[in-house]
Amino acid sequence: MPLMREETFGPVAPIMRVKDIDEAIALANDSEYGLGANILTNKLEYAMKAAERIKAGTFWINDPLTDNDAGPFGGMRMSGGGRELGLEGLEEFRETKHVHLDYQLEMKPYWYPYNWSKGRKTD
Repeated sequence: MPLMREETFGPVAPIMRVKDIDEAIALANDSEYGLGANILTNKLEYAMKAAERIKAGTFWINDPLTDNDAGPFGGMRMSGGGRELGLEGLEEFRETKHVHLDYQLEMKPYWYPYNWSKGRKTD
């Protein structure tokens, strides 16, 4: 069914009957998109299993309309390009650099054949 596999912007609430939670998860992941997903269930075990295995940037359990502005927003796979909002959104603007400082300035055996104090090659 195209509605279940394409990136559809709402308001749309497609509902499908499935035989078990594993089929529901397989159907939810049978798309190249993953902006958001929702489950309506009274079984916490199913909700947690689906939240862990469904590839979507936001996952709602029993409430598809409430959002948390402090949380990250963005999709997975072909939906969205990274995250915005929350700590994850800030991380998108950061580039990590490793800096190592050896302030003791002691000669190391692996520096040979250079002499630190004379600034030249040692023979």
